[in-house]
Amino acid sequence: MPDLKTSYMGLPLSNPVIAGSSTQTITAERVKALEAAGVGAVVLKSVFEEQIRADVADMVDSLQEDQHAEAYEYLRADYPMQIGPEKYLDRIREIKAAVNIPVIASVNCIDADRWIIFAGKIEAAGADAIELNVYDVPQDGSVAAAEVEQRHLDLVAAVSEKLTIPVSVKIGPYYSSISNFVERLAALDINAIVMFNRFFQPDIDTDEIALKSGINFSRPDDIRLPVRWIAMLRNRVACDLSLTGGVHDAEGAIKGLLAGANTVQICSVLYKEGPARVGEIVKGIEAWMAKKQFDTINDFRGKLSEPEDGAKSGFARAQYVKAFVGLE
Repeated sequence: MPDLKTSYMGLPLSNPVIAGSSTQTITAERVKALEAAGVGAVVLKSVFEEQIRADVADMVDSLQEDQHAEAYEYLRADYPMQIGPEKYLDRIREIKAAVNIPVIASVNCIDADRWIIFAGKIEAAGADAIELNVYDVPQDGSVAAAEVEQRHLDLVAAVSEKLTIPVSVKIGPYYSSISNFVERLAALDINAIVMFNRFFQPDIDTDEIALKSGINFSRPDDIRLPVRWIAMLRNRVACDLSLTGGVHDAEGAIKGLLAGANTVQICSVLYKEGPARVGEIVKGIEAWMAKKQFDTINDFRGKLSEPEDGAKSGFARAQYVKAFVGLE
């Protein structure tokens, strides 16, 4: 029988399927259900800097109204970061006590100075690893792309330097030179890069003439973007790569592994079909491996990745030309 055991950031996993960060990983009860369904690890629901500050806004206001002005001024600057995250830390402790699979915390951060201390608290709470989500929407046209990238690199370096647990970084696909940025990111000695983040996309309600929000589920075809980049970068970086975005079935997971991903993360399919889908994906990978006579994940991981010199170029441009020639 094929052996699906693997490792991610040095953490042993029973299989390469990870439940990605979402409300499906927000409570101990839900994570236990995912563990029972067969996931190799979970990434907890992200905690956002803005969310933390909103949660404690009333508390800060009450301090300001209090007569102890000196105490307020002393605590004011970092108070949200000191008090707000406690609920998240409690959640980590509760989930860690409830399951045996690796539990990866997730933080959505912008300002390195405000997250260094909190990242240490996440480690102390028992998280097996941390996923840094560098979600940033630069709106100032005077800020150059290089400045945005350097800000992200500085943030990652500052946080990861203070931790002993493994660190992964979840990035979006919108860097002007993904290869350059990923290679610079990997040079920071992080343990993994997660590709790619699906950013929230607000919509417009034309009846109310107002913004509206909604869940932006992935589709199976969305996997082509991360598969392409993971295949092209697999042999250029030493750290692990995790694919997220478009994995809905065993075929999608296998594509990610063939491209060179160490793990694949599922999210949208959990909303649509629930934890039971995990077992189907894991069994599908196992059946495919048996059919192709692969004994372990390492027997085929990266089999279709690009060599470092780019000799194949199948993921770069040649396939594009081949697909469209003669369609005129």
